[in-house]
Amino acid sequence: MRSGPGRSRLPGPRSPRLRPGPRGRRAALLAAVLALVLVAGAGAGEFTARQLIRSRIARLAPALGDGLTARTAGGPALWALAHRRIPRLDLSTEDARLGPLPQVTVRARLDDVRLGTATSVAGTHAEVTVPVRSLGAAVRAAAGSVPVGQVRSDPVAGTVEVALGQGGLGRLTLRPVIADGRVSLTVSSLTVLGRAVPPDSLGSAGGLAGAGGPAGAGGPAGAGGLRGAGGLGAADGRPYPLGLRAGSVQVLPEGLRVVLDGGPGTLSGRDGGWTAAPGPAAAP
Repeated sequence: MRSGPGRSRLPGPRSPRLRPGPRGRRAALLAAVLALVLVAGAGAGEFTARQLIRSRIARLAPALGDGLTARTAGGPALWALAHRRIPRLDLSTEDARLGPLPQVTVRARLDDVRLGTATSVAGTHAEVTVPVRSLGAAVRAAAGSVPVGQVRSDPVAGTVEVALGQGGLGRLTLRPVIADGRVSLTVSSLTVLGRAVPPDSLGSAGGLAGAGGPAGAGGPAGAGGLRGAGGLGAADGRPYPLGLRAGSVQVLPEGLRVVLDGGPGTLSGRDGGWTAAPGPAAAP
């Protein structure tokens, strides 16, 4: 029987598909579970390593606050912790306290961190933002019994303006300055009812001081206290954490921006003690 052009050919026998047996399926499932366990274990180990590094820095530099976060750059934290060396450590916090200033934002970089009995650092760099509300808290703490109203920054003039007294009858102008690597707000001018008065008269100017006090005596609200208002450092003159020293300060609408740098040194002790590395010996 001849097949014509319109006739279709019958399909040939199909080759049977090979299905994995029970052993193959169990092996594939076991491999998948093992891969998931390894990935989860590595993730947990990396998280633990980051927390250990963060805890160590927070213990050595408590001024950076409880909200401190730490991130290693250039490799996994687990690898860095195992070798006790971190090429670069980035720190971030929004609740640092620098002297009388609370709720300060700090973004810091630590280079070539070596973990040991003492934590050594090859260099530090930080950018600090001091919000206006933090400046206001420092000014109120320094003003004693003088009522302090609105505190605002003036980026054009590069100053911080403070309203003093009942109803803001007085106006105090503070200017940020850098001296010996530290930032402070110095009294630039004082006006009462629109008239300029010497800043040393703050203690007895028109009832601004409440209880009064002799001019310049630094009574409950003497000028001496306000001169130190907003100083970016501890009241007892302790240095900044991580051996940082201020290099520039800028007045912004949201507050102050300070750029700080530090050289090599070691961190040790629970109080964040910093020991600068000795400089190169002078040639004879």
